Amino acid sequence: MKKKLLVLILSVGVLAIASCSTTGARKITDSSGDKPSWVKSSKIGWEENNKVFTRGTSTVKGDQRVDACYDLARLEAREALVSEIQVYIKGIIDNHFQSMSENAEILLSKSRTSEFAGQVSGLRMSERYFERYIVSDNERVECQVLSEISMKDYDRTKRLIVDKIQEADPKIKEAIKQKHIDFFAAPKKDETTAVAQ
Repeated sequence: MKKKLLVLILSVGVLAIASCSTTGARKITDSSGDKPSWVKSSKIGWEENNKVFTRGTSTVKGDQRVDACYDLARLEAREALVSEIQVYIKGIIDNHFQSMSENAEILLSKSRTSEFAGQVSGLRMSERYFERYIVSDNERVECQVLSEISMKDYDRTKRLIVDKIQEADPKIKEAIKQKHIDFFAAPKKDETTAVAQ
């Protein structure tokens, strides 16, 4: 009995060690050049020089097109931007009301998806970077894009989302009309911008 238990324990140990060794490290086989500082950074979004920057990342199988990978990363950067606006708006509303109407909540959550009827105008991809690598005998391509939008276009997108929420929740519309809520006031000096990180 002890011998069978010892064999079982050793077998499990050998399997565990074998499975750990197959994961291996990333071996980069191709890239678009030197890794830019924004790729090395852990920031997803930030504000600089009167612009808002967002980074999107996507990973696809090695036999898929790099352009398709960039398209997916671009969509992720757009979602990060809209998500940041969504969190900002929800935070301001939550500070003024106990809760939003169900319709406003649904519309705010849809603002991140393709169901949202608004456009993010002015968002453009300013840089991109990819790495093709092998890990555990599987080839992958990781693409990253840096998107930027001017503060003017950022505020226009924010206003579009706020307008849609006003249509869905008369209580919010009235509060904005009475100037109880101002989504576009300049932040006080002791406040920091709520860009996703």
